[in-house]
Amino acid sequence: MAQQAAAAEDVVFRHYDESIFVISNFSGTDAILPESRSVSQLLDQNIGGFRFYLDWGRQENQLVLRDSRGNSMPFIDQLQLIKEFLDNKPDKVLTLFLDFNVNVNELTALIEKSGIYLYLCEYNARNGWPTLKEMVETGKRLVIFGMQEHRNSPDWLHYVWDYAVEPYNSVLEAPVFIGEFLKGDSRNTLLIYNDYNIPRKSDKQDPAYYNITHNPYLIEHIKSVWTNTGKTPNFIFLDRYESWIIQVLYQLRSFKTIKGTVTFNAQLLNYVSWEGTNSQTSGKYSFPVGPGESLTLTPRSPGYRFKPESVTFEEPDQNKNQHFVGMPLEITDNLEAFYTFENGVRDFSINNFNGKAVGVEYRKDSVREMVAWFNGKSHVVLPKADELKLRDHDFTVSAWIKIDEYRKDKRDYCILGTPGGSYQQSIHLVIRNQKPYFGFYSNDLQGNTRIEAGKWYHLVWRYSKLNGEQAIYVDGRLDSRSVGHPSYKGRDNIYMGLAGYDPVSNMIGSLDDLTIWSRTLGEEEIWRLSKDLVELSPKKNIFIRFPLLSKIGLILISLVILFLIYRKLPFRNYRKRYLNTEKLQELEESDLDYPKRNYIQLFGDFKVVDRSGEDITNQFTPKIKQLFLLILVYSQHHRNGISTKDLSDILWPDLSYQNAKNSRGVTIRKLRLILQALDEVEVLFNIDCWIIRFSGSVYCDYVECLKLLHEKHDQHPDFYLNFYKIIRAGEVFKGESHDWLDDYKGNIGNSIVDVIMKFINKLDLEHDHELILNLADRILVTDPVNDQALSFKLKALVLQNNMNTARFTYEKFAALYEELYHERLALTFDDLLKS
Repeated sequence: MAQQAAAAEDVVFRHYDESIFVISNFSGTDAILPESRSVSQLLDQNIGGFRFYLDWGRQENQLVLRDSRGNSMPFIDQLQLIKEFLDNKPDKVLTLFLDFNVNVNELTALIEKSGIYLYLCEYNARNGWPTLKEMVETGKRLVIFGMQEHRNSPDWLHYVWDYAVEPYNSVLEAPVFIGEFLKGDSRNTLLIYNDYNIPRKSDKQDPAYYNITHNPYLIEHIKSVWTNTGKTPNFIFLDRYESWIIQVLYQLRSFKTIKGTVTFNAQLLNYVSWEGTNSQTSGKYSFPVGPGESLTLTPRSPGYRFKPESVTFEEPDQNKNQHFVGMPLEITDNLEAFYTFENGVRDFSINNFNGKAVGVEYRKDSVREMVAWFNGKSHVVLPKADELKLRDHDFTVSAWIKIDEYRKDKRDYCILGTPGGSYQQSIHLVIRNQKPYFGFYSNDLQGNTRIEAGKWYHLVWRYSKLNGEQAIYVDGRLDSRSVGHPSYKGRDNIYMGLAGYDPVSNMIGSLDDLTIWSRTLGEEEIWRLSKDLVELSPKKNIFIRFPLLSKIGLILISLVILFLIYRKLPFRNYRKRYLNTEKLQELEESDLDYPKRNYIQLFGDFKVVDRSGEDITNQFTPKIKQLFLLILVYSQHHRNGISTKDLSDILWPDLSYQNAKNSRGVTIRKLRLILQALDEVEVLFNIDCWIIRFSGSVYCDYVECLKLLHEKHDQHPDFYLNFYKIIRAGEVFKGESHDWLDDYKGNIGNSIVDVIMKFINKLDLEHDHELILNLADRILVTDPVNDQALSFKLKALVLQNNMNTARFTYEKFAALYEELYHERLALTFDDLLKS
């Protein structure tokens, strides 16, 4: 009865990807033991699904199902048997895993002929997997996965490795999971558990081994996999069904679960490490808690801190939801050293870890300006590993590199290295066999991207001690990643350009902007670095460039402050308004945000006005508009614009080379004709790259926004006002949804949220509540579930005596939050007013 109650609860409350099913490997694919029961007998045992191997029976001239002994039977008969079972069991949910290489149309025809089509459940990309209750109520109670990927598959046939993962097999007594899966992407939510089929210690099958009362490992092992992966073991595959699995299921389903999400800007993070548990998960997680156990959750992910930082659940008596929100770190957080080579090997971080150069030349480069050039004998001596916090620690190293030419007798080109060579005692970040390489000596990671000679590349090497991750990024994209690596334990000085293990491997080529952090950078930070979208160097900071004068200045300032305090001036209790009345009035004149002619509007609705003040937006067809945006965006973020190949691959991916060339030529000509109406916007072609160039008289809000962000004039009194006037029209690239554009939209969106939040914190809520309300609304356009913006908006509405509107705003926000995260908002209305 208890087991039946647990099963009933599972049907009512759990989502499909939170539920546990036993799957029969009926066809014996890669099986150790053959299944002796028939499909009908297994259905009577309340099995949760089957893995079937299908083939085309030439004698039968139809699709057949193979059993574990190689016998075949018409698949239509088994489908009708399953349909009859579903007809008679209205609460039952089944899953089929199909191995087949025949034409998918044959399967589709058979599914329709069997009448089972009405039961098929399709995955909803927006809402995810449904609850079992929803599946029962709608009758969509059969999920079908394909073990192979098939072109033109129907929506009900789900390629399994787009949705599921399978961990590497492990021994029952000592399961090990280090964040990598045998099959599937770690972000997939479904987990296949196959370990019960692996032979243990000997080939002898002791019946007592599978006696649940004598062997707790049957439960503890699968629970450990669940804990380490943060994924419910949804599908327990059995080569041969045995009754002991019923007790295992009962115990697994009895565990309380702590589930939730880890997000930034309402997007799930790719992967999360959990401090203290050795667990590696995606941004969606589920952990079991056994009887009498407690669980502390402390998420870690490169580039973020989290709110809350840590949560402890003391022997929970019911299932719990816990959501963590990521907050990006500042790019300069834990910055240990930064070498621009504009002033030798001076360190422009606050640590002053200046290097000692030996034979290094400093050259003016046409792309990177001042760079360091190494001749194979030159190098730079940096501080010891302990000082740079590389030893037994998280770290990230970033650099721009260019190999002028590859020499036949050279395998390696070293960027950072140490003298000597012994396990974990030597570090070498190199180009090996023309690919990036990350090594702690016999503890290494090989990259995949070929580094071409004569071309600049942005390379990042990242190490995380928590999960032993070594990762390599090339031009902002993940190139190679592996986990489980012991940390670097050397204590020697770090050398730039020198490979201690082999002098022949010293650097010959150019380096620029070599940077070291004592933390792991996030993917967004790495991408922005590769596009030169962040300012690392405090080169203009007087405190670093002139330390002695700075100390004298600080002493003088301190003396002045002490003198003013002594004179008891009243300014101590007076807060000056950030914006005066005239500045506030400027914001009311929104028609002045754009000139009367010669402008391009990319915030809010797309709009182009020519030199005579005429709106020519309707001349941009969707393809011309996309071409224009593509070249414009690449022109702003890449010095050379976009290459012809990349442009054609994005806009005409399905056309032959010649057809793409023809379409490209026609579309670019049309774009140029349209842009001739402005003074002046040119589409230029140079060295197989396309770029858009503006004259000074043409205004583009997106370009102006980037200028403000790059110039970093946030100390200027008008910076925030001018920035808000540019972006207040609405979302950038509104209505445009392209894969190539997502990163740029996300980057500008993050910058908008950061700048406006700083603007709000400079204002006075009591006097500037109307402006704060508008600013908060603008944040919520970019980040609809930003609780800080919601807090400011509610406070402003309450100050305006709009209590009903404030409560309605809160309820609407909470409903959206629940829709996105499938859990209730933890912050109450009063919490947000007090924060």
